[in-house]
Formats: sequence, structure tokens, C-alpha cells
Amino acid sequence: MKKLISCVLLGAAMLVPSGMDAATVRLRSRTLSYSEDTPYGKIDIMFSKCMANQLYTFLSVSVDGTILNQTSSDNIGPFLAGGEWMGGNHTLSSGAKSARTVSYSVALDGEELTGTVSKEGKILTVEVKNEIVYSDGQKFCDETVHYTVSGNSIEVRAHHDYTHPSSISINRYYGMQSMFDGETEILIPGTPKKLWQKLTVTSTGNEIEIKKKDAPNFCTFVEHSSKGYQASYLFREGLGNREWVKDNDVVYIGNSWSKSYHKTIGDHAVKNGDSSDWHGLYSWFKAPVADNCRKESDDNTFAYGAYINGVHTIMTVQADGTMKAEEVSGVDDVTVDNVAPIATVSNNTITIVAEDAECFDVAGKLVHSGAGSFPASNGIYVVSDRRGNSVKLLVK
Repeated sequence: MKKLISCVLLGAAMLVPSGMDAATVRLRSRTLSYSEDTPYGKIDIMFSKCMANQLYTFLSVSVDGTILNQTSSDNIGPFLAGGEWMGGNHTLSSGAKSARTVSYSVALDGEELTGTVSKEGKILTVEVKNEIVYSDGQKFCDETVHYTVSGNSIEVRAHHDYTHPSSISINRYYGMQSMFDGETEILIPGTPKKLWQKLTVTSTGNEIEIKKKDAPNFCTFVEHSSKGYQASYLFREGLGNREWVKDNDVVYIGNSWSKSYHKTIGDHAVKNGDSSDWHGLYSWFKAPVADNCRKESDDNTFAYGAYINGVHTIMTVQADGTMKAEEVSGVDDVTVDNVAPIATVSNNTITIVAEDAECFDVAGKLVHSGAGSFPASNGIYVVSDRRGNSVKLLVK
């Protein structure tokens, strides 16, 4: 699977010449475009300066030509402190901007990109340095956001160095949040709402709130519409451990104006010299690998495909909310037959050895139950022996 990375920092619009082994990408000044055909749909991602503060971040994400994420508001979240929102899409009550991008850099497979360029590669990285301003006009913190783009995913690492001379109580910080377009249902594994929640997006919010004490392992929410899915996974490290959120406070807020939030700070004071980090993974797909969260008798697991630093990975959210990540080794390069104790594949035929096993395609559809052989079209399959063991097979 090849990617076409397109970056224009200066210069006029241009077209990538036809005949390249990738999609055609249109370029604009200061805009970065990413395009790749993945097992989960054709992914197109655009970075640019946007929102009220003109911060450099991902502006839109499309799957098969349909926008699933649109930055009409905060994509990387703001802080609420001293009665004012700072950062993201928020200006101060005085009308002044509450943040600015100081610098940003772009690299493809470790090689810095500048000027006007179209190029193919594997891993795109974008590092953005922002300053966030408190209501008194002094700098509140330095914000560094590192984006790693590969496959159908954007991995985000955000770091904050707090610089204000006074101790400041942060009322709320959402950090990783979502601008998924028009979700009709939300899945919040590891919470009291363990099955899909049907939603009607309204201007007044129609919010779902989950408290920390009720969801100790919560780390992922999944949004769904007729257009596709988005999973927002917050690694359980740094602010993702929720140490700066009280037990009776909320850790998830969903469906406010088609937005969902990972809350990572609640009523916690910071001072000059303090710092914090969070690490998240956004993934988009047309269909999941497996969806067992539709009825009470299901095992309440949900699996989807993602890419972490260029490595194809099957992400499975367990019933208790914990995440299990399994690499799909060599999926781009395998040319030999796959062999495993549960099942084998050869010449477009999958043979299941385990008697009670089930085989699912990449869309999560059950394609075969029990032992035996059956023809399979090209793609990725997951076979489970229903005893806690599974294997990923590539038919190629």
C-alpha cells in the first residue's frame, strides 16, 4: 500500500501528474495532504492552519471520498481556567486570540519536507509548537503536538509546559476530542453503557456523561454514522491515567453538537515548571473487524484495524474497557502461506482446524463457522477458536 504525501508551504496550487501509483492530490499554500488506499477504505487527510486561533492541525479526514471528521471546532482540545477557554477554537472574552502556532515542521520517513513537493513514503510526521495565552494576556503554557500519520490513523502525542507565574487551577481540559461528522450512535466500552447508544444530534447537546468511578478502564470511544466509523483511543499513560481527574468527575462526554471528549484534567492546579503529556490514536474505517456490542448476549468486544507508527494493528476493546493491540505482521509483504494452529491459508482457501472456530472478514462479517475449508477472496481475516485464541490470516 503506497501513500502520496503532498506538502506545499509556499507556492501556487498544482496537480500531481497522472499515472502515479497513488491518488491525485491538490495542493494549496501552507496545506499538507495525505492519501492512501488501506484495507479500511481510501484515506485522505488534510492539515492546515484552522479554527479561531489559526492553529496548525488536521483539518479534515475522508474515507472513500466522504468526510468523516471536519474541524469546524476543536480537534485538539482547549483548557478552561479562570472562567475562560484557552486554545483550540476559542478566543478570549477580550476578542484576542488565546493561542498561536509558533512553528511547525513536516517530515516523510524522517526526511524534512519544505517548499512545494509531492512524494511517496510510509510514515508522515508533523510537529507543531503552540503558545496558549491566559485571560490576563500572559502565556499560560507551551504546547507541542506531534502527529504521526500512517494507514488509516493519526497518532497524537501532546506535551504541555506550564509557564504562567501564578498557580492556575484548570477547571477542565479535554485534550483528545472528536469532530466526527453526524454520528448516529456511540460505543463507550468499559462503561455502564456497554452497548451501542443510538443518538440524535441536537443543538442543545443531548449529552452522555460517564464518571471516572464508573469506568476505571475506559480508554476508547467509537462513533458511527452511515458514512463510516471513527475510534478515539487514549493510551493509559500520562494524562490518560486520569490522575488529574477526581473519581466523581466525568471522563467521557459525548454527542454535544456532534462532539465527543476524553476529559483528562478536572479542577487541578498547575504552576510554572509543571508539565503534562497525553498520547492518543485516531482511526477511521468503513467497517470494524468485529462488533460484538449489539445485544446483551454478545461478549461486548469491539475490534478495528489501525496503524501505529506504520505498523498495521488490530485493536480489540475488551468488555471491561481495556485495549488489546495485536500487530498484523508483514501484511504488506507476505507472499508465502500463513500457517497457525487454529487455521491455515493457501491458494485462496482458508482451512480451519479448530472445531468451534469462527472466521470473520475485515468488515466483521462472519464468513465461516467450525472446522473445514472454504474459498476466500483477497483480504485480511480473523479466526478465533472461541477459547481466547485468535489468528490473523492474509489471503493474497
